[in-house]
Amino acid sequence: MTTNPDGPDAAEPDGASPADEAPASPPIPDLRVAKVLEARDHPNADRLLVMDIDLGSEQRQIVAGIVGHYELQELEGLPIVVVANLQHAKLRGEVSQGMLLAAENDEGRLGVLLAPEAEPGTPLRAETGPPPAAEITFQEFHENTLLAGPDGVTLNGAPVTGTRLVMDREVFGKLR
Repeated sequence: MTTNPDGPDAAEPDGASPADEAPASPPIPDLRVAKVLEARDHPNADRLLVMDIDLGSEQRQIVAGIVGHYELQELEGLPIVVVANLQHAKLRGEVSQGMLLAAENDEGRLGVLLAPEAEPGTPLRAETGPPPAAEITFQEFHENTLLAGPDGVTLNGAPVTGTRLVMDREVFGKLR
């Protein structure tokens, strides 16, 4: 812990005192619309699948733990919402370059977040708050609160805008 040499009540060099500083907000996820081009079984994991997605300006691969909730052919062509700035990770030997957003209800039913009227690459932003970070970790993503309800999606309490969003299968709750 560092202390101000002029005493605990002295102003900081920029004129602000430590007590005036707002708590830091978590790094913000970059939410974008993506179209699922292909979905296939993960070669090394029974509970994961691999998807190739179109993000408008680029194509990527993501790995998702939604086996048992969606058939592969159901996913192809879906306009999903992904966290595009999530740090890339290798999951059981396959690289994941983002994460799809889905919610699960109390009965264990899962639904993915869809953007049926948007083109791939469309950015989605909270009405208020800071812009997305360049990159976030999985842990940093979970420091945010992303909720889907019948009236829309919120990120840290602010409505998410950019296009109409709907929850597939009308499953609402915390998006992860």
